[in-house]
Amino acid sequence: MDYYGEDYDTNDCYSYPSKSQETLELQDFMEYIDQLINNIGELLNFDSDNTYEILMFYNWNKDRIESEYHEKIIEQLQKQGILNNHSAISYENNITSCPLCLEITTMVKLGCGHLFCHSCVTHTIAQRFSKEQFLVVPCLQYGCKYRLPISMIKKFSRLEDFKKIICKKFIDTNKSIAYCLGVDCKKILRPKDLSITTVTCSCGTSFCFRCKNELHLPVPCDMAKKWVSEINKNETNILWIVLNTKICPFCKKPVERSDGCNYLMCKPPGGCGNAFCYVCSNPWEPDHKDHFICSKYVPPTNNLFSFAKLNFSFEKFLYSQIDVEQNQNRLKQFKQKLKTLEFSKFTALEATFLETSLQELIQSRQVLKWTYCLDYFISQNNSNSYKLFNNYLQDFEDSCEQLSQVCMQLLDEFEQMQYQFQYMTQEEKRDVFLKIEQFQKVLNKCKLLRINLLKASENDDIIK
Repeated sequence: MDYYGEDYDTNDCYSYPSKSQETLELQDFMEYIDQLINNIGELLNFDSDNTYEILMFYNWNKDRIESEYHEKIIEQLQKQGILNNHSAISYENNITSCPLCLEITTMVKLGCGHLFCHSCVTHTIAQRFSKEQFLVVPCLQYGCKYRLPISMIKKFSRLEDFKKIICKKFIDTNKSIAYCLGVDCKKILRPKDLSITTVTCSCGTSFCFRCKNELHLPVPCDMAKKWVSEINKNETNILWIVLNTKICPFCKKPVERSDGCNYLMCKPPGGCGNAFCYVCSNPWEPDHKDHFICSKYVPPTNNLFSFAKLNFSFEKFLYSQIDVEQNQNRLKQFKQKLKTLEFSKFTALEATFLETSLQELIQSRQVLKWTYCLDYFISQNNSNSYKLFNNYLQDFEDSCEQLSQVCMQLLDEFEQMQYQFQYMTQEEKRDVFLKIEQFQKVLNKCKLLRINLLKASENDDIIK
């Protein structure tokens, strides 16, 4: 596999909204759902409440309803309590004691004839809201198969919550659309080409359209799922071990890390008294000279390999996630600050380069994060390609670190430059341009490594 090939697409834009997808609002789908209910209702001669139940039963598949629906299905659905007669429903003129809370007040008469107060009906629907199962709300009387009609659920719930969850239920059964995973984003994405695996919302959030989870390139969906499963088997213990201990290569006991450097001592009386490196788990002497630099992982040659490697990969995975979130916050703060500042042509160029660098760093850190997952499974299943892949991973990791240092340096200098620019000599300006030119090389290298890794994954060149 050639990870280092020069033939790569410089127009990489998977983190930006694509013309090959539609971005829709919640109201767009509510209108579509209402129209679908009207059309099917007219076809079957049903009221909107029972039409809705039919649509849910068939997972909103209009074609299945038209091809499979017949009189026997009606009888079956009625026996199951899915289709009901709602003509007896009454919201007024029923004042009596509620059988649940015993309060004497105006009652809601359900289609089955049972009476409950407005408060108890509202509370029951709210409970279904919290579990996201509210679309099927049975009668509050134990053993009764009657279902509350959708019109009643809408009446006793917050309209925004009702719209949100009804759309979610519709989207969950439809492979061609998906909710954006961005925080507080309510947009819905629909690719024009269903072969697309990565979609990006206008809010900037990218995610995997195939499994509807966070973007996990260069890892395929099944491997990402397996990785999460491996971690969840013993998440609490693994997390504590990863963040706080290393297995001593001499006596095989866990050693807790107390300081920030890489030097670990397996202290007696519980330990063996030997020192080793926190990063690579090899003996400290004679190769380790620096207490803070060691970026190489050396797999242990004992039966603890799998567990130790999982710890190592998961630790890197967690720290990369932290890096992604930190840089997303930095980019957000930087963009907000740009709105309040006035720039000369020069400082505007600086700002554009810094923003581009932060965007690339976020993308690369996200890919690097999931590459540790890939590294773990290759180490377990493909020893032939592991060494080559690990070398490439090391280059990619180093490149991300270099780009991170560039971004931090530019962020530190940015504020000074915007105020000092007018006092710079021509020679000082040239020096700054030369520095940006050097930084551009770091940016390009990181982008090249990321894109080639993604291409290799897309072509199945990594795991064979």
